[in-house]
Amino acid sequence: MTWEGLKKSINGLVNKVTKTNMTSIIKDLLSHNMVRARGLYARSVMKAQLASPAFSPVYAALTAVINTKLPENGETVLKRVVGQFRRSYKRNDKPVCTAMVRFIAHLINQQVAHEILGLQLLTVLLEKPTDDSVELAVSFVKEAGC
Repeated sequence: MTWEGLKKSINGLVNKVTKTNMTSIIKDLLSHNMVRARGLYARSVMKAQLASPAFSPVYAALTAVINTKLPENGETVLKRVVGQFRRSYKRNDKPVCTAMVRFIAHLINQQVAHEILGLQLLTVLLEKPTDDSVELAVSFVKEAGC
């Protein structure tokens, strides 16, 4: 019962986060046992980001702040996002792939992930270029910036 309560609480907080209320949401999240719930947090952030990719910068910023306090949580999110990208890229699932590329770009911008990950991602996308992979690479460079 406590696990389900923790899951609902984290999902609710992640779904409510915006630029304006981020500090209060972070305080509420850190009041929970985030060491125990890092998988729940990762799943919740990924679901929310996939549902509304326009909020990718907000979710990446939330993950960056959580990452400063609990680096294992940031690492878990990053591993799962990269794994989801790999699966969606192999399946040619363009909407999921686009959302994950965007999220990875914002995680790099927030310094949760290293820039080398971005270069590796571009290498994978441009190794055997197709129209879709080039489009993904362009969107990644636009999101990640310099």
